[in-house]
Amino acid sequence: MRPVFKSPDKTRLDEQQRRYYWALTPHGRLALAVRLNRQARLIYAANPANPPLPTGGRRILKSAAPIPRRGR
Repeated sequence: MRPVFKSPDKTRLDEQQRRYYWALTPHGRLALAVRLNRQARLIYAANPANPPLPTGGRRILKSAAPIPRRGR
């Protein structure tokens, strides 16, 4: 289970995330990077306006047509 950091102060959140990341072993940091990359690919593929990703490509995942955020 991944930790969830909560704070009204963004700088404190950034510091907590940085400490968590550097407390991981090198293998753990690599696993985290792979998990984030997979999540980014799923988010990219969920937008039908984006062209399909090439298999095995090393393309940067930048949306061709970003989905507008919902207003709060």
